[in-house]
Amino acid sequence: MKTYKIAVAGTGYVGMSIATLLAQHHQVTAVDVIPEKVQLINQRKSPIQDEYIEKYLEEKPLNLTATLDGAVAYRDADFVVIAAPTNYDPVKNYFDTSHVEEVIELVKSVNPNAIMVIKSTIP
Repeated sequence: MKTYKIAVAGTGYVGMSIATLLAQHHQVTAVDVIPEKVQLINQRKSPIQDEYIEKYLEEKPLNLTATLDGAVAYRDADFVVIAAPTNYDPVKNYFDTSHVEEVIELVKSVNPNAIMVIKSTIP
């Protein structure tokens, strides 16, 4: 089975679920902008409250690291899964996709051949 280098942008429920599952068979680097979340992941602790993710981090042999440096993580990734926040404003009926767009631009600048998979909620 071929293993891939996968970067996951965002470590909320969506990003952490994907990173944890993929890290069972592939080299996964989780990227976040919050140092405390990165530190927790690198200590094999979940930055979110989820029974399965907590259990997997404790018990499974996962190939998972976390970083604040998106450029480094994306540079040699085969795939980049984008799970960045898209906060919804019900008054304006608007999704803020700026974080998703920032990740896309960074990936394009450091690794234009990477396959990007958007898992963020976008209109």
